[in-house]
Amino acid sequence: MTESTKRKAPSSGGDKSHLAKRSKGGKGSGSWQTPHQKSKIANLQDRDATLEIGDKGIWVTFARGMDRKAISEFNMLCDEYGKTLYGIVPPRQDVESGDEDEDIETSIKKELDGMSSSNKTKTKRSFKAIRAGIECVFFMKTRDPVEPVALCRRMCQDAAICTDMKKRKTKYVNRLTPVTALDKASENGVKRAARKALAPWLVLVASSDAEAKEEEEEEEVKAKSSAADAQPSGVKTEISNAEDGKQDERQAYTYAIRHSIRSNSSIERDDLIKQIASVIDQRHKVNLGNPDKVILVDIFQSYCGMSVIDGSDWDGLKKLNINEMYKVSPGAKPKAPAAKAEEGQAL
Repeated sequence: MTESTKRKAPSSGGDKSHLAKRSKGGKGSGSWQTPHQKSKIANLQDRDATLEIGDKGIWVTFARGMDRKAISEFNMLCDEYGKTLYGIVPPRQDVESGDEDEDIETSIKKELDGMSSSNKTKTKRSFKAIRAGIECVFFMKTRDPVEPVALCRRMCQDAAICTDMKKRKTKYVNRLTPVTALDKASENGVKRAARKALAPWLVLVASSDAEAKEEEEEEEVKAKSSAADAQPSGVKTEISNAEDGKQDERQAYTYAIRHSIRSNSSIERDDLIKQIASVIDQRHKVNLGNPDKVILVDIFQSYCGMSVIDGSDWDGLKKLNINEMYKVSPGAKPKAPAAKAEEGQAL
């Protein structure tokens, strides 16, 4: 074979662009995402979409498969009661309410200012729904001055006096469980949550040395973060002594513990009850049938939430089941026997 007919090999500096691999999208811009992935990323990007120790709020159960509708209607319900009870202006209302005759330039400037302020105050909303990752349950995080127990009570009381079922405010929400203290789902965490939630109502035993040390460390952290609220040790002692005096004068309420454990296999029911009872003074007796106070305990993953409600409200308001309160309201029509039978088969 002659040299002229031999195939020449490409030089090392030749164009190799044809050898480059095609881009398959990956994590870059333009990559395709499922609706589930988009919603998950949106939730992760929201700083308020997680539970944190010290949070307050309401656990909400709802009808199966109705998560979006349940969250939407409860958001609107919270906005309504937030404005009525606490004077909280619902989100976006400031921007939407304005003079209709204002010029275009003023309108645009006002809208941009509203968008900027809403971004800055995104994490300061009074109500924020958090998906728990378990079926038929979500958590509505609240901020001061909202009081979860009082809010749940008022919602259920209003549902009980509804005279027109066409005006009922919820269709998919079922039970409400207020949380006034949230801590770790550990032995010490349960006790800390119990002390915080029970202190306004029940006399508590003195903290152990280990618990007292943890409380002192937490107080030091809070004092450093807010120097204006820090107080001299002498003042703190006087306040503690005054609180102890008030505790001695409190009524010897009876109590019962109602608990719920979700997505947690490390905590046993009996251990949980013993841990809570260990911080309560012996003057308070257990009464499972007709307690003065009901202690609501909700364990979810690594968190322990707790609150206290009057026993009369717990029974009278159907365990804070707003859907059941609508069923017994004056506006509820009695069901025919056939309808009741069909409902029983569906359940």
